[in-house]
Amino acid sequence: MNNLYFDIAATTPLDHNVSELMNEVQKTVFGNPSSIHQFGQKSRSLIEKSRRQIASSLNCKPSEIIFTSGVSESNNLVLKGLLKKGDHLITSSYEHPAIIKVAQELEKKGIEVSYIQPNKNGIISIHDIESSIRKNTKLISIMYVNNELGCINPIPDIIDMANQKNIKTHTDAVQLIGKQPLNIRNLNVDFLSIAAHKYYGPRGIGALFIKSGNLLNSVLQGGGQEKNLRPGTENIPGIVGMGLATQIAMEHAQKNAKKILQLENLFIDELNTKNITYKLNGQDRMPGILNITFPNVLGQTLVMKLDLHGIAVSFGSACSSGTPKPSEVLLNLGLSDEEALKTIRISIGKFHTKDDIYDLVNILQEILCNKYEKDPV
Repeated sequence: MNNLYFDIAATTPLDHNVSELMNEVQKTVFGNPSSIHQFGQKSRSLIEKSRRQIASSLNCKPSEIIFTSGVSESNNLVLKGLLKKGDHLITSSYEHPAIIKVAQELEKKGIEVSYIQPNKNGIISIHDIESSIRKNTKLISIMYVNNELGCINPIPDIIDMANQKNIKTHTDAVQLIGKQPLNIRNLNVDFLSIAAHKYYGPRGIGALFIKSGNLLNSVLQGGGQEKNLRPGTENIPGIVGMGLATQIAMEHAQKNAKKILQLENLFIDELNTKNITYKLNGQDRMPGILNITFPNVLGQTLVMKLDLHGIAVSFGSACSSGTPKPSEVLLNLGLSDEEALKTIRISIGKFHTKDDIYDLVNILQEILCNKYEKDPV
């Protein structure tokens, strides 16, 4: 059995076509895009080609795409560049730290923040958001797909409601690209963050969609690249790789989603066939992201035992100083501390096969059904 990587939601392997293109650019393109000579202008042309690729793939204007180092930076640019003392931000309690920690920092600067908790199904309720709106509410930022549960939030409905009340909207869509069609123009969102490494592109490169007419204050100062929002010499190979990765991801989104759903259903069927006890958490999930509780072993222990068999999954709970703590997300769903500690995340990608699923379930059965492997809390 080959090593099996089932941690797609954390980061994806690099698409072969993207890798080849980036290698070629690394070898042949080295000019500074801000230079006016032909070497610099060749770099500039590649940046703008990639910007057009991404805009075309997501149905927006090239001028609305700003390149960043990833979603964390994009999120920071929106929250810090838009909000000022006295403003009110609405976000969710299970956002990525790139939202939560920024919001906590902004609170120290006089910005009010409301943290909406997910319901028992793992979804952020539009009614809870609407009831939290104040006269000074400036921005609503809710992640499109929760990275721990895979639950899909009603972002189009949230945006429609916010637009009626003249409130700006932002969504961290990092877990959406390549898994589901996305038409930014129809979505009518003000700001949207993505990162290439979540859909078989390179790490260290992302983008921020800024709807025409919206302005952000600069958080960083420097040479003025990317409309003064992201100064610094551009990462040409990364940008080129992201452009192609985005095009590939969106062109094949429906096909890949269908395949991944079939593999997920096979995984669940195999667990049932082998009488493995489990609990799948969350509803209205993105196919391929499974937050799953196995009651006879600690999640952290199961991750390590699977790793010894060459299988990579993730432990969804936060860890501090080596001591596992129950995930707040799972506790909000009604799981006990013990159940939360016995939960892992398995995420399936476009390159997986049926044989990979069979191998994964067979190893899980070997671990979970061996009484010596059971690990009570």
